[in-house]
Amino acid sequence: MKNRIVSSVLFIFIGALLILFPLYILPVCPLPDAQAIPATTMAGDGHMHSTPGKIMKCFWTARAEIGIGSLVIAIGALVLFSRSLFVRMGLSMALACTAVLAAAIPTILIGVCGNEMMRCNMGAKPALILLAIVLVIAAISNVLYLNKQVNKQIR
Repeated sequence: MKNRIVSSVLFIFIGALLILFPLYILPVCPLPDAQAIPATTMAGDGHMHSTPGKIMKCFWTARAEIGIGSLVIAIGALVLFSRSLFVRMGLSMALACTAVLAAAIPTILIGVCGNEMMRCNMGAKPALILLAIVLVIAAISNVLYLNKQVNKQIR
């Protein structure tokens, strides 16, 4: 029971950090404000059109990490409520795979801004990769621990 509570609280905490880092702790580039341009250049009737600026890749990375963090929190809650060692082991394996996905989003899948001096490159990307590594280590450690517990029960 002690392992179940400690591991699930750790997973939920890491999931919350995956959500909070790109939004509040080390924020990525914000969504650009709509710029109003006169429509006289378009149709000549004097009304205004609003066109959004360019949305940076790091904005979409943050949105994807919100989903990954929510998934980690949900799986962490399932670990808390599951009594079976095999189910918890499977959930921990799923978390290890999810952590690989969390690291792939800012590096391979979506990425961040191309400018190396942007705050998303200097703060959010390394933090998300580090959180993903910590999650992989915690999940694999939990799988190994639960495997030992299963082997003890069989003997």
